[in-house]
Parts: sequence; structure tokens; C-alpha cells
Amino acid sequence: MRIAGLMAVGMALVLSGPVYAQTNWEEFTDREQHFTVNFPGEPKVESIPYKTEKGTSLPAKAYSAKDARGGEYTIIVVNYAGADDQLGTAIGEAAKAERAKGEVKYDAVEHQNNMRSQRISVALPNGRFLLAEALTDHGRLFILEADTPPKVPPPAQFQASLQVLDDNGVAIRYKNPNSTERVR
Repeated sequence: MRIAGLMAVGMALVLSGPVYAQTNWEEFTDREQHFTVNFPGEPKVESIPYKTEKGTSLPAKAYSAKDARGGEYTIIVVNYAGADDQLGTAIGEAAKAERAKGEVKYDAVEHQNNMRSQRISVALPNGRFLLAEALTDHGRLFILEADTPPKVPPPAQFQASLQVLDDNGVAIRYKNPNSTERVR
């Protein structure tokens, strides 16, 4: 009886190891870039150029972090101020770039908080899996990428956590995908 109890405790410790080793996900907010998203720790932030298909170079920021399972999570925020006429094609251009990375497994128009988006999953040539989503709002293009090892699903706490913020830092959610009326 005592040995069975010790074995149960031992098994619990062995099985709880991977759970204990998982990365703590935390909300990250950049009010200047109008978004909040969950990351596995503090993201690295860098300014990068973003070139549209018309050749316009736009300012962008890339935020990236890695988790303990080998996943890499990135959000790229492109500011389309000064190129408003190109914002209408931004989602399509970003989706095209994601498709070019490997074998497309899923590709559909979705609605993140009732904002039109393009969600794509790609089997990468290195055996990894990429789940990407692109959406526009508030004069910006948001590109999310979850790049995970084989057989490790991208965690929902990254992709589903994106909130686009208004000038006051309040999350934007529209009544329906074809509306500009916001839910309060």
C-alpha cells in the first residue's frame, strides 16, 4: 500500500515536469502602435522597413519572443500613414508573402474581433509549422506569426489574444465584419 502511494507521487512528479517547465505567457501592450497581445515573456522589439508590392517603404516594428517548447511568436506592425491608398491591398500582400514560405494547409478569410483578416497555416520546408494572420485597422497592418516545431500546436493565447486599440487604449471590436460601428 505504501509503495503504491509512493509510485503515485513519483508519477505525478514525472508528469508535472513538462507542465512546470512551460513558459509563462503575459500580456504585452504597445499603445503607440495600437495593440495588445500575449507573448511567452518580454518580446524583443526592433524597427524594420516594410516594402509594399508597389515598392513603397513603410516604417514597421517587429515584436518577437520564444517559448520553452521551441515556438517563435512574432507580430509585425506596419504603419500605413502616407500610403493610405495601399492599405486596401495590405492584407492580400501579406497573405501572399506567408503563402510563399511553404506548403499551404489552410487559407481563409476570417474575422478577428469582426475585423476582416486572412488566416493561413503553412508547413515549412524545415518541418516546422507556421500559423499566420494578417489584418488591418487604425491605419496599420498587423501580421501575426506563430512558428512551432512539428506536432506542437500554436498556442491560442497568442493568436486569439490580439486586440487592436483605439487612441485611448480601448480594444476595438466591431458589431459585425461589414460595420464601422463598435461594440462597447
